[in-house]
Amino acid sequence: MLDTLHYEDFLPHIGSKFKAPITDNLTVEFELVSAENKPPSPQQEQFILNFRLSKSFPIRHVQFMFTLHHEQLGSGMMFLVPIEQDADSVTYEAVFNRPIEA
Repeated sequence: MLDTLHYEDFLPHIGSKFKAPITDNLTVEFELVSAENKPPSPQQEQFILNFRLSKSFPIRHVQFMFTLHHEQLGSGMMFLVPIEQDADSVTYEAVFNRPIEA
């Protein structure tokens, strides 16, 4: 479900949490920190979502296909790539570039 949503669907949820089960005993929380709409082409929808994950979660910070769960938006798979880090967190990016459905 999440992977079928559009930029406008995510925009009101900046600052909210997305849970991702890593193992049976570990679930991490990504915070949606920004959504950037790219100028669409006549055939393509393009936008970027950035998520923050606390470094306190004991996971390797590598690109990965995460299953994310959000209270209002539902669940779905999203490919997240770490793009930067600071002392407390790692920022992950999801890029959407898909055909516009008529």
